[in-house]
Amino acid sequence: QAQSRFCKERIGWCPPNSVNMAEGGNHIHVWENTYIMEPKDDEKFLPSKVTDVIDKVMTEKLKDKVYNPDDAKIYTLDLCNEIKQAVKELNIPRYKVIVQVVIGENAGQGIRVASKCLWDVTADNWASFSFKNQTLFAVGMVFGCYYE
Repeated sequence: QAQSRFCKERIGWCPPNSVNMAEGGNHIHVWENTYIMEPKDDEKFLPSKVTDVIDKVMTEKLKDKVYNPDDAKIYTLDLCNEIKQAVKELNIPRYKVIVQVVIGENAGQGIRVASKCLWDVTADNWASFSFKNQTLFAVGMVFGCYYE
């Protein structure tokens, strides 16, 4: 226990395979890696399900909104949080969920939204949905990155 206290106080880390006593008598469990390097077939990030979630959240939130640059910042943050929460409710295990939303004024222009990332093509995936009404457009993207 003295070694564990030393590790925690000096370097903020405790040795693996240990259960250490924290302040107040609470146990701290240190977990080991499982070395599961790819998802099972029934645990994969399915873009079709995630696209439906993005569609539902964005359409519900933006259907009657009018573009205003100041409000767009707030809508973007709200949409990101709501989409992320809705995707987490799909219970896709072992995936980090990254959400990006772009909102702009619909003035008849064309736009292309692109993202670049280094990832594992066998396990990681993405989904997107585009929304447009008379005054604004929005693009929602969700990236699911598998992690150990």
